[in-house]
Amino acid sequence: MHLRARVMYDFDGEAANGELTIKEDEVLNILRQDVGDGWWEAENSQGVKGLVPQAYCEAVDGTQDGVSSPGSSVPSPSYDDRQDGVDEEWDYDEEWDGEPGSPTDSGLNGQGNYGLHGANRHMKRGGEVKTGTVSKTFKSRFSVFAKSGGEAYLLGADTKKRHIPANTEVRIVESDEGPMWEDPGGDWRFTCEITNPKKESKLKGMKSFIAYQLTPSFNTGIRVSRRYKHFDWLYERLSEKFTLICVPQLPDKQVTGRYEESFIERRMDGLQRWMARMTSHPIISQCDAFQHFISCTDEKQWKVGKRKAEKDELVGAAFLQTITPPDTGLEVAHVETQHDNFAKFVKSMNDSMVVIQQTFHESRKRHMGPFKREYQKVGQSFNAIAESFEIDTRPRVNGNDAPPQESVRLTDAVKNTGKTYEDIGLFFAQQPSKDLIPFEDFLREYHGMIQTFPDMIQFHKHTISTVKECQKQREDQKMDFEEAESVKQRADVVSYAMMAEINHFQDERVRNFKEAMEGFLTEQIKFYQNVTAKLEDALGKFQDI
Repeated sequence: MHLRARVMYDFDGEAANGELTIKEDEVLNILRQDVGDGWWEAENSQGVKGLVPQAYCEAVDGTQDGVSSPGSSVPSPSYDDRQDGVDEEWDYDEEWDGEPGSPTDSGLNGQGNYGLHGANRHMKRGGEVKTGTVSKTFKSRFSVFAKSGGEAYLLGADTKKRHIPANTEVRIVESDEGPMWEDPGGDWRFTCEITNPKKESKLKGMKSFIAYQLTPSFNTGIRVSRRYKHFDWLYERLSEKFTLICVPQLPDKQVTGRYEESFIERRMDGLQRWMARMTSHPIISQCDAFQHFISCTDEKQWKVGKRKAEKDELVGAAFLQTITPPDTGLEVAHVETQHDNFAKFVKSMNDSMVVIQQTFHESRKRHMGPFKREYQKVGQSFNAIAESFEIDTRPRVNGNDAPPQESVRLTDAVKNTGKTYEDIGLFFAQQPSKDLIPFEDFLREYHGMIQTFPDMIQFHKHTISTVKECQKQREDQKMDFEEAESVKQRADVVSYAMMAEINHFQDERVRNFKEAMEGFLTEQIKFYQNVTAKLEDALGKFQDI
């Protein structure tokens, strides 16, 4: 008898990789549980078979005996794949190639729904292939915990000695709002303006690209030129290094229309938003790779710094070695409760972001289409009746059949009303660029940010599980006290880092949504005030008759 499982979250499978697309609340027959690396082989109600992520499913009542529910309480929001495709900015020329042995193939280390987002789905060859109805070559897309060295760090198995430079030490401090990343000190906050997109070329014009000018506020004399591929390189470095820090994806790539002015402006705006997110983080903004990216103007020094960042050993779980948390130990039960609460928050916010983005998208289309047409249709109907009024003649004995001035003024007022409604239709079509589209871009950015948290939640969940298992082994006298306590201390570093990042995210969310809502409502008020002014002007024409 096969195990039956209920799907907890939507998953868009890739048929080419042997995956099965599943939807929430769908019931599956689990054919094999030994595929490995967090995958099961399943069959849906239509008889279609494929691989599904174990963490997305939970056993249902009436399944085979002895099988415990494998479902995870960790939410896995739907994700939007970044567009794949051939792009000149992925064509790393000779000057950009890494040295032999440099980590140019980072594999599945992107942040997203357990590492599933499209931009980093580069399957490594030579992985283990399981036999059966379907097969798959992969290296665990879900094992962010193991891949980043989390298990080795917790258990003290990572014995490699690393030099921790003083300027890379990170402190977490207690505050009234809970654990927070310590401010770097001084006036550390700064901005970095992205301007002047310029089409450039090389190889005698055979390759073209758009370069942007970056100017950090801490030194306005610095101006560096960066291409999208350079931003992509920085994203890979940051997401690899900071396992427990939110590093949102870059704006989407695009295969066609890369040099159209509208696309360049939208991309630059997206890069500016991303850059603002990075400069506002007290850890990311101070790291060597980021500072090098925004301030290095010398080509030779750029290459030196680039290779240094690529050879950085303090990445993933190794970065945790640089963190000094508060001295206060944490209660596992309390940490687990907070973990579950934030996981619920992430799922709820993700679901609501999907709804509000769709709502704004549909509203934008209505403004630019149906609303515009409807108001213009009303205006045209007023114009039609005004044309009829112009035929007004008055039978008189003396032969002068001109209408009285009141009639002429009425006709003109009706004409003006028709034009007013046509203008209002144009207002509706033009308004989205002032409020709906900017707010939609803001929502898309935050949706991307919230989708970085499932990996972090999963990492922290494994940490909690490891601590609980060590405590159990200590109680069963299978692990000595000192060893279990050292695991607990390292787990506290993970938990404090997770808390600090959650608190930073929530503080930024409050500030960002306040600003975004103020901007949106301000533009809405201006819009309706303009509409009201137009209508009041039209009304005045009739009152003057």
